[in-house]
Amino acid sequence: MQYHSLSIFDKKKCGHFFEYLTDYFHKHHHSEKQDADAYENLLYRVKRPYTPEMLDMIDEWMGLPERDWRDETEREVMLSLYAIRYPDTLLIESLTETARSDIRRLSAYLHFTHHTFSIWDEDTLSGLSKLGIEIPDTKVADPFIYGAYVSAIELLKDVAPFTCFLEHDVPRQRLFQAALAAYGRE
Repeated sequence: MQYHSLSIFDKKKCGHFFEYLTDYFHKHHHSEKQDADAYENLLYRVKRPYTPEMLDMIDEWMGLPERDWRDETEREVMLSLYAIRYPDTLLIESLTETARSDIRRLSAYLHFTHHTFSIWDEDTLSGLSKLGIEIPDTKVADPFIYGAYVSAIELLKDVAPFTCFLEHDVPRQRLFQAALAAYGRE
């Protein structure tokens, strides 16, 4: 799923970001708001078969309000977590309006169940924008916008120098997404 701004990507704009990527990552991931220990613990606690309690743990870490979903919606989302395969986001289109209503929540569920999808974050969008990659903001889970977001972060991983890949307990997708969030706030 290619997005127009990815096709005109300028690697030269990334020099500063790549040079300080590990600092940006630590600044964001190890901040009090992010609670790195809880995040890393959650990576190993969310596993198949998925349960509503696992979704509750993700919501709690994200600081999201309690879900106000009917049982059918909860079941629909949990089944979609089994069906959606990285990097394809098109199956999000088949979810009901309630299930798609919160991109942050759904992206966090995808992240913790697959470890490859990026968590949707306005600061990360800002970081991508500073690098010349414009992804439209959205509140609902739009498969094309979220797919462009995931692809943009994947593109950065592909063009990053080897010095950006520090040894850490977090997935590389999180490494880049967290660094972009700190960069976007700068």
